[in-house]
Amino acid sequence: MTKIYDAHGYLGANPEFTSYGLPEILDGDWWINTMDACGVTGALVAPPGAGANQDFRPDLERIARAVKEHPDRLFGYARIKPRKGPKAIDDLRYWIEERGLHALKMNTLDDDYRFDDRRLLDPILQTVDSLRVPTLFHTGDTHAQTCTPNMVADIAADFPNSTFIIGHMGYPNSDQELADAMLRAPNTVTESASVFRRIVVQRTVEAVGAQRILMGSNSPYSPLELAPPMFQHHMPALSQTERDAILGSNFIHLLGAST
Repeated sequence: MTKIYDAHGYLGANPEFTSYGLPEILDGDWWINTMDACGVTGALVAPPGAGANQDFRPDLERIARAVKEHPDRLFGYARIKPRKGPKAIDDLRYWIEERGLHALKMNTLDDDYRFDDRRLLDPILQTVDSLRVPTLFHTGDTHAQTCTPNMVADIAADFPNSTFIIGHMGYPNSDQELADAMLRAPNTVTESASVFRRIVVQRTVEAVGAQRILMGSNSPYSPLELAPPMFQHHMPALSQTERDAILGSNFIHLLGAST
């Protein structure tokens, strides 16, 4: 039976969740119960929202506790504000080295910056490189001009020993450049959070191969239970090997998750 892993979800507090009929705070127990109901083995989760106060610390604490309580089911993204300079690097090291988180997530809305601002980002990327953890870059969306797949490919070319996740497949507004960006940066992968356009997913599979695609949900902004069926039942062009790779084995390879 294929084990299914979600490469992009959110754990923590956001008042917006109540408008969906959810609790304002989604904790580890909520995630475990939801994953069990959806047949999902594990998830890599980040603090919700963008531009949050206190460097996302309250939600990072929640994530660190959840990871400690459920080490085979929940995995954590650190989230930092690059403009804090050395403090951002200290924060990154703390959450990865001392609190056991597994990856870094970056969104240009968190600190009003661009992924091509290399003077700002390179010290952080050098730290990521030394920590040997993957980085997810939010791409596409309404602010796509600040966070394109090509910008991620440029970074990846300069840090060939690190793995970079191109979030949301660049969708919308920059997904057309995704395949070319990934082809010139072999240390990139992508994930499908909130991407329910099969044509976007299929053309990426055909261009770069299923081994470089992770299933993401963007839960709870998109329901977790919507993500696996797209690959399981609604993309008949995929082979079973390709389905298994996207749904789980690529994630296991990326993080070394327990099988």
